Amino acid sequence: MPRSVNAIRDYTMVVRYYTTEPMNGGITFKCVTCAHSVSTLDYDTANGNRRTQAAKAMNQHSVESHVPASRPASLPFSEGRNRY
Repeated sequence: MPRSVNAIRDYTMVVRYYTTEPMNGGITFKCVTCAHSVSTLDYDTANGNRRTQAAKAMNQHSVESHVPASRPASLPFSEGRNRY
C-alpha cells in the first residue's frame, strides 16, 4: 500500500532535524532551527562512517539545543509505558 503524501510530510517534520548539502568532497549537515552545522570532513573514518557520525552529531545537537514540539515534556502517566 503506498504511503500518503501527508504521512511522508509528517515523518519528515518529526524526524528531520537537519538538511544536507554536498561540498568539496564531503557533505555539510545544517540544523533546520539554527545556524549550527557540521561536515563529514570533521570526522575520522577510523571511528566509522563519517556520514553516520555527522548525522548522529546533528541529532544530538537537536535534542540538547532544541525541544522538539512533537515530544511531550513529560509522560502523561507517572507509570509511563507500563500504565496498561
